[in-house]
Amino acid sequence: MDNAIWLLIPAILFSTTGELLFKIGMNRIGGFEFSADALKTVLPRVIRNPYIISGFVGFGLGAVFWLAVLSRVPLSIAYPILALSYFVVVIEAWLLLRERVTWKRMLGVTIIVGGVIVVGLSAG
Repeated sequence: MDNAIWLLIPAILFSTTGELLFKIGMNRIGGFEFSADALKTVLPRVIRNPYIISGFVGFGLGAVFWLAVLSRVPLSIAYPILALSYFVVVIEAWLLLRERVTWKRMLGVTIIVGGVIVVGLSAG
């Protein structure tokens, strides 16, 4: 498990940064409906958006590290620890997107992190 934590960190950071880049890209594109007409106009803009392309790269790199984690750690331990990404996403959104983070949201994330600690300690 000790070596796997060094693989979990980049898995979480690449994946959450990919999500952050997806959000930036979609903020620039705007919302869209799931209809044939809307997809015809929005999909080309999505495919060419550099933030979304970079998001897929980050997400893909995160998946590569995640596969390395799964080759070393039981899924019942690794997947709950991946929930630390909730904390990272909230911090990234607050710092980089200037999203408002309420105390209730932070309390929820703190509870999740507490659960991750319990799962991590159960790995013994």
